[in-house]
Order: sequence, then structure tokens, then C-alpha cells
Amino acid sequence: MKSDSDLLREFALNQNQACFAEVVQRHVGFVYGVCVRRLRDPGAAQDAAQAVFIALARKARTVADAPSLLGWLHRSAYYQTQHLMRSEKNRIARESVAHRLGTTVAETRDSRDEMNLVIDDVLRELSEVDREAIMARFFAEQSYAAVGAKLRLTENAARMRVERAMQRMRSLLEQRGICSTAAAIAAALPGYATAQVPVGLMAAITRTSIAAAAGGGGMAAFIGFMSTGKIIAGAVVAASVAGFVWEKSQNRSAEAELAAAHAALASTDQRIEGLEAKISELQRDLEASSAKSAQKIASTPPRSADAKEGPVPIPGVTPKAPKGWFQNGSANELYEVGVDENNSWGGMPSAYAKSIGEAGGKFGGMMQTISADAYRGQRVQLTGWMKTQDAANGGNLWMRVDGQGHGNMLQFDNMQDRAPKGTTDWEEYSIVLDVPAEATTVNYGFFVAGKGQVWVNGVTITPVSTQVPSTDVMKKNAAALPTTPVNLGFSPLSASK
Repeated sequence: MKSDSDLLREFALNQNQACFAEVVQRHVGFVYGVCVRRLRDPGAAQDAAQAVFIALARKARTVADAPSLLGWLHRSAYYQTQHLMRSEKNRIARESVAHRLGTTVAETRDSRDEMNLVIDDVLRELSEVDREAIMARFFAEQSYAAVGAKLRLTENAARMRVERAMQRMRSLLEQRGICSTAAAIAAALPGYATAQVPVGLMAAITRTSIAAAAGGGGMAAFIGFMSTGKIIAGAVVAASVAGFVWEKSQNRSAEAELAAAHAALASTDQRIEGLEAKISELQRDLEASSAKSAQKIASTPPRSADAKEGPVPIPGVTPKAPKGWFQNGSANELYEVGVDENNSWGGMPSAYAKSIGEAGGKFGGMMQTISADAYRGQRVQLTGWMKTQDAANGGNLWMRVDGQGHGNMLQFDNMQDRAPKGTTDWEEYSIVLDVPAEATTVNYGFFVAGKGQVWVNGVTITPVSTQVPSTDVMKKNAAALPTTPVNLGFSPLSASK
């Protein structure tokens, strides 16, 4: 079976209509589902879906090279419906009217109804990589291995990416008052992959989209001079007219369909007027908001020249250790630690440590100490993703297993010989240590040595098989020691050179 990309390339190069029809058949349910969820008007949803596929037909060659057709279709459907959506005030007014007519009862909506209203907004708020992972896994029903291949990740990393994206979705839904578990959301997502398509819509979309692509510059010019409110409805009607003209050149019987298109054009006038009214209202709201902002800026008194300048806060950065962690290092005053939402991984904020002074041979970071009770007698692996910037001496994960009494270190590794240095992108690192029966605590964390900055995310501690090699530097150092005494007689022939 040909891929979506191959079908679009064949259509773009050879105008193979069967290829485009196959793409429409595969994805029209998904696109129509997005449109009808957001607009809650089947007629408007059909127009929006048709506009999406008209755009796809025109841009087939470019979209064929996109990482994900499903992602492109969702983004296009979202933007097309955005043009047709009312402002919040009009939405509430419409629901109030519907309530009086007995067509809806807001109090009886279940969680599925609530999710229908916000699922596409939540998907749009995810990062592009998270959105692609969710769609590939739950909408296209691909395996984690296939998701990893698409995102250039290992199967395990793809699984973690999807899980983190699900947690992000759960958080965004909770912000909208919809509380659910990640498992329940995962079970519900495949239901949004498609919707029942009205009879005849797939054929109409295929015909008008191909006709619009064949219409060339004339159609583009026709759409170009239309007002913003007419673009959606007018594009559909104009594409239909162009399609019928094209068909007439092939078959004289198309004249009847051309007449029907003219009748459809007349019937859309009322809808076009309504869309223009919506856009006018949105423009008035925007102008009022801009005027208020300008007034607020004008009324803000200028800062006194004598006022003392403090540290400028960076939006999305919290410069203190989060709950459960505490700052540690050889010179805490030379380092800053905290949480950075601007350098996220998997849709989640990252912890960071950075030098803020002449750190030299110092180091600084964050750590935790936990009881060894749950891990005694096991081999455990500390895993985390790290990213560095100008870290001359490296960014390091570390873990230490201690026994009873001060300084009783049993196992230790701080990645001294394999820490990422300089500026590096996100990569996964791990430490593997044994937790002996006499162990009392497990200590772990991260630090940046000298100048620079390190970000850390996705930290986990899990038991692993003894087949996984230990990274304990104490064992490595012990193995490097001689096993028997050497030159106890101090012979000069054995002197070091």
C-alpha cells in the first residue's frame, strides 16, 4: 500500500486523481471530525473540511515532504474552523438560545461532551513533537517502534515521549475543569481519529479539490480579491464552479451541474453575510483591546532614575530548587538552580543549574537523598536526559550509595569520564550501581562543573538486571590497583621513568 506521501507526489506530478481520492478516503473522517467538533454545525463543518482538502490539493507537492500528513491536516482544520468560530460572547449567546429551544442542556453534558469541545485546543497547545507522538500512537494506531522511527527515537524513548505527552494533555484538560486519568484519556483518544462522514461529502470534496488544483492562477486570483469572510464559503463555491467547467470540457452533460453551482452560489449569500458580521465584531473587539493596552502603557509612570535595578525575572524560569530537591555543591553562591519551562523536554519543565560568577574549579547543582530500603540487594539504574550550554567541564548526573556512619560510601559514579561538555542537545544518560544489603541511603542529583549551564529532565530510578554493567567508579579504581606488592626492595632498576 502506498504511503500518503507517495500518493500526494503522484497526484502533484501526474495529476493522478485516483491517488488524491485515496488520500481523501483515508483522512476525510478525521478532518470532518475536527471541524464538526469545533464548529458544532454540520453544514459549516462540511465547508471547512472541503476548504482543507482544496488547500491540500493545491499544496500536494509541498505537503508530501511534511513529517506528518495527519499533523498538517489537523493544523489546517484547526485554522479553517478558527475563521468560522464566533467570539466567546456569541458562543454563550448561541448556547443560551439553544437551551431555550430545548436543543441542549449544559448540565447534562458528560465528560465525553466536555472533551469534544476542547480536545483540539489541547492538541494545539502541545509541542509539535508531542502532538505528532500522540497522533501517531492513538490516531494512526502505530506501535511505539513505528512512533520512534518517525520521531528518530528509540522504542523506549518513544514510549516515554508518549507518556509525558499524555501527562501534559491531562494537565491541560484539568485546567479546563476536565479531570481524568492518563489511561482514560488514552482509551478515549482513538475515538477522535475519525467521524461519520455525511453521504456524498467524500465525493464532493474529491471532485472540487481536484478541480481547484486544476483551476490554476484564475482560481487563486478569484479568491485573492474576496473579503476575509468570503474566503471559506466562496472558495468552496468557486472551486465547485471551476470543477464543473473543467468537467464540461470533458463531458457536455456537466452543464446541468454548472447551473446547480450557480444556484448554490446564490444560496450562500446569507452565510457569507453572517461570516462578515462575525469578523467585523472580532475586529472591533481587537481594536478595543489595543486601545486599552495603549492607555495602560501611557498611564504607567516612568521609572525613577534613582530606583535600584534588581534581577530581571525571566518568564517561565523559577530560580529556586523545586519541592523535594535542595541545592548542593562546593560554592552555592556561585551557582543558580531552579526550574525552566522554556527549555522543556517531552512537554515538561526542566531543572537547571548554571554558574553566575567566576566558578573556576567549583561545581553546583541539586540533589535528593532517599532511604535504601526499597532497593537493597538490587542493581539500580539512574536515567535522565541532559542538555548543556557552554559547559566547559561538563554537565553531570551522579549517584552514591552510602552505608551506616559518616563517610561510609559503598558505591559511586559521577560520569566524570563521560559527561557531555560544551553545548549539546538533549540526550539520555545513565548510571548503574548496586545497593548492598548494608546500604542505608541512596543519594543522587546533577551538577555543572565550572562555568556553564546544564538542564535535566525525565529522571527515573529503576531496578535492572545484573546483566546491565555497573558504572561504579570505586570498582573500576579497585580493579586498576596491583594485586601483589611491587619492588619491596626498592631496586633502582624498577624506578619510574
